[in-house]
Amino acid sequence: MKPELYDPINELVIEIVNASEVNDQQAQWAAYQALKALCERSEENGNHHPFQWETLGDFTHNKLLALGFYEKALSYASALALDEYIASICFAMAETHVALGNISAAKCLATQANEAAIKTDDLELRRSVSELLLETSSRT
Repeated sequence: MKPELYDPINELVIEIVNASEVNDQQAQWAAYQALKALCERSEENGNHHPFQWETLGDFTHNKLLALGFYEKALSYASALALDEYIASICFAMAETHVALGNISAAKCLATQANEAAIKTDDLELRRSVSELLLETSSRT
């Protein structure tokens, strides 16, 4: 089942991607700000689904700010026991920590992602998580 805000978020993501492809930073920024405002309004209205915050994290260029959005998404995914979201959010957080050079945190999050991913049927996610876990294990 699609999250309640799937369609409007998907439209904004398409706007961000299209603006990025033609290097229209103003349109990209406007769509990103609309996405952020949608997430904030939704949360104020009691919608606590991890999808919106994970997506916002995915399109946030500031890695530390993205981690904050992912943490919020993870708290909602954990509260709802949504293993696929837990796995993908932990995976995104682990990748972000790798980019920041924090391999220890990345390895911990990759382990959490793996524990959640093995409970899902998403073989591509499971493969990606396993590869990241191997990468982080070899770097520590």
